[in-house]
Amino acid sequence: MNEWKEIKTQEDIEELLEAYGCFHDGCLTRASFQSGTSVDENLSMCFGDAEEYTLHVTFERQWRPKTLEMQFIGLRQFHLIGAEANYIPLLLDAYLTFAEGLLPGEPQRLIVWSDVPFDPKKLCNGIEEPGDTYIIANRLQWKIAE
Repeated sequence: MNEWKEIKTQEDIEELLEAYGCFHDGCLTRASFQSGTSVDENLSMCFGDAEEYTLHVTFERQWRPKTLEMQFIGLRQFHLIGAEANYIPLLLDAYLTFAEGLLPGEPQRLIVWSDVPFDPKKLCNGIEEPGDTYIIANRLQWKIAE
């Protein structure tokens, strides 16, 4: 399973959750963001398009398969919770769904991943504990990394 699989349907979501045990006993181990924006040799700003905003996330868990890579393409929001008092960063489950009408324009349907079920239409980005980690993007692809 070293090829990227794109999430396009509810069945694709179910396949990912089944292949990776709904993220049970897992943790987010690494995240890398790329915007597609850069400064050229003339010091001019070069902007990437929406599809170049990518977030590559790696998960590991205490079961086989151990390592999962996910690539969120057209990243809209990434909310990462760091160290919290009296909490450990263990995933017992994960929430993955399509959401429509979150933002004006295209695409109408976005993909949402979170460490807990939540309503993305009621997002609040205040600092509070306990908090939730979530990712919202235009598209998602994944692969088992072993």
